[in-house]
Amino acid sequence: MNEIISGNTEEQKTDGSDQSQEKMIQEGKAAAILGYIPFMCFVPLTRMRDNPFALKHGKQGLILFVLEILAIIFLFPRISQLFWGMILILCLVSAAAGIIYSTQGKDWKIPFVGELGDRLKL
Repeated sequence: MNEIISGNTEEQKTDGSDQSQEKMIQEGKAAAILGYIPFMCFVPLTRMRDNPFALKHGKQGLILFVLEILAIIFLFPRISQLFWGMILILCLVSAAAGIIYSTQGKDWKIPFVGELGDRLKL
């Protein structure tokens, strides 16, 4: 008889967690939808931080928003040229610094690039 009671309790626990997850999704749906509308992605990121469903969609919406802004910026040739010119200069300066540090026998990690290099699995 104890087995039957404990079996029902386990089913109730999973039903409870499923119900709480469904409730979380229902509460976060509107904010998750707003997350994909430009400029509105900040709503789930600020107002629904305690809702993992809305927060995840808000983060994805933010990344899309940044990409959309970059795409708009690169529609203008002068701005695009300036941006890539600055990137090229930064790369050349970083390469020169890397050469100097390596000739001195020092270990140097380029900001941002070094972290990405550490993640590469070769």
